[in-house]
Amino acid sequence: MATQNTDTERLLRDRLAEVQARIAELAKAPEPGSGIGFGKRIGDGTSEAISRRNDIGVGNSLVVTEEKLTRALAKLAEGSYGRCDQCGDPIAPGRLQVAPESALCIDCAR
Repeated sequence: MATQNTDTERLLRDRLAEVQARIAELAKAPEPGSGIGFGKRIGDGTSEAISRRNDIGVGNSLVVTEEKLTRALAKLAEGSYGRCDQCGDPIAPGRLQVAPESALCIDCAR
């Protein structure tokens, strides 16, 4: 069981580091002279605006994932990992295998 917890913790920490790196990448300021801006013609900058809007959505999703991973690590430390935060029932092993950051069982997540 201790080895499983160590493996789970390593997996959660690795995923957390990946998510934090992606968040940091999205938060970087554009390079000077990168051509980001809105031109004089109709439609100029539209793709850039759409891209930035998509980046914001991805960033928001990554922040939620970061919070879930942090919660999963806290649950692991306190010994409640694998139990639903809402009802207290065990979370299905298959769910934890696919999404180890899960804090809710399938029924409560609906």
